[in-house]
Amino acid sequence: MDMGIGKGRSDKINIDGLIECTDNENEALRVERSLTEKIEELKLTTAALNAAIDRIESIVSNFNSSVQEIQAKEIGAQVHPQTLKSLNNICTNFVVEVGRQLMVHRDKQLELQMEHEKRIVRMLEKSKGIWLSDKWVKILFVGLLLYNALVILYVHIKT
Repeated sequence: MDMGIGKGRSDKINIDGLIECTDNENEALRVERSLTEKIEELKLTTAALNAAIDRIESIVSNFNSSVQEIQAKEIGAQVHPQTLKSLNNICTNFVVEVGRQLMVHRDKQLELQMEHEKRIVRMLEKSKGIWLSDKWVKILFVGLLLYNALVILYVHIKT
């Protein structure tokens, strides 16, 4: 066997395998860059969050000190005893009046309920139905009579 110049003894080189390997390396580099960007975003967000926490802590401590200052100050307002007595009388009178009105309303409702029960008893004593009055029974009877007459007329005409 004669070996020519430029010819090797090895098998053919797998170009497709080399390209696929290169593509895999490119994909790995792209994913690495994406992860690096995400890490940077996370660091910036963390820094912003820490700054916000510091500002909130400052606000809370200022609020607490303001509340303590307000609690330490005395309020110079006083209510005259006669004013308290008048307010108490107004509230008491209001409650009494509302209670009286409720009692009157309750009495009226009980009276209406008793009248309704008496009407129902009278209707039942006369053997009239509660839900169907004489007028509705007559209307129902006429309607059924007309319906039956129309059915008989229809059957007579068709046969």
